Amino acid sequence: MSFSESQIKVQDIEHLGIVAGIIDEMSLVDFFNQTHFINK
Repeated sequence: MSFSESQIKVQDIEHLGIVAGIIDEMSLVDFFNQTHFINK
């Protein structure tokens, strides 16, 4: 199987963006804030 340049699409996805997206979806920031900054 052979592909030409016009058939291949490459995207650079930084791993930190993936990690940040997962943290956001899991609401880990809200959980951390609620458990560690109760008196704020």
